[in-house]
Amino acid sequence: MFWIYISYVSFFIAFIHGIRPQIVTVDHIPEILPHKASGRVTSTTMVLGQPLCYFNTLTQLKCSQSTCQVWAVIASGPGVTNFDADKLDTALQILNASPYPTAFSSQTNKMYYVTKLGRPNDFPCGQLPGIRYFKVGAENNCTTNNCNGILPPGSTIRLKYLLIDPVTREVVSESKWSYPIVLTTMRSWSSIDESIGNRSGGMVVITVISTCLLAVLLLLVGVVLLLDCLGSFRGGHEISTGIGYLDSIYTNILYY
Repeated sequence: MFWIYISYVSFFIAFIHGIRPQIVTVDHIPEILPHKASGRVTSTTMVLGQPLCYFNTLTQLKCSQSTCQVWAVIASGPGVTNFDADKLDTALQILNASPYPTAFSSQTNKMYYVTKLGRPNDFPCGQLPGIRYFKVGAENNCTTNNCNGILPPGSTIRLKYLLIDPVTREVVSESKWSYPIVLTTMRSWSSIDESIGNRSGGMVVITVISTCLLAVLLLLVGVVLLLDCLGSFRGGHEISTGIGYLDSIYTNILYY
């Protein structure tokens, strides 16, 4: 009886403070696409593996595999803490709590946004053909609340996948946060130090070899010119085209 009483008290306190029911956390961590492909991480985008089999084995949910919705939350800096607090606040509609266009405009904003991927049935278990990926920032500078817009250049990003009940629009399950992903930083040409001391060992070797080859080429050209001059000095020689008939328009060119 004592534990039943404690359970009722805990539920009542949660209800008074506007706390949502417990969210099921699945044991998955989103990761950058492992395949060696260019553009997996850029200054404003990143490519992750899809949430395959993340939510497919869950039971006793109000929504089904064909009606639940899979979303992603993309956060930077304090956005991780802000989202984890907002998802439990019954006064907030989590899907509209931090619209994309203003999410990262300043540190005083929420610093996260959510975007829709599909339904659990779209991300089944088992081996699937091809490379299945989710590109964050695929919609560039979009303007709708939940669009998949580009990220702040050079920022550090974390992401988690969500399962949302389309009726209550609440988070019913989620993955763990990804490890911090650092986007690349664009550098101007003027900021690149091209001195020998700041080049890699391979670059130094390539530079030395190229310089030596150029020196050898120049030396050979010099020898050829010298031999030609010596031949001209000794009396020159006749030039023959070796062709019995030449079109007049090419005669002077070939003879020369």
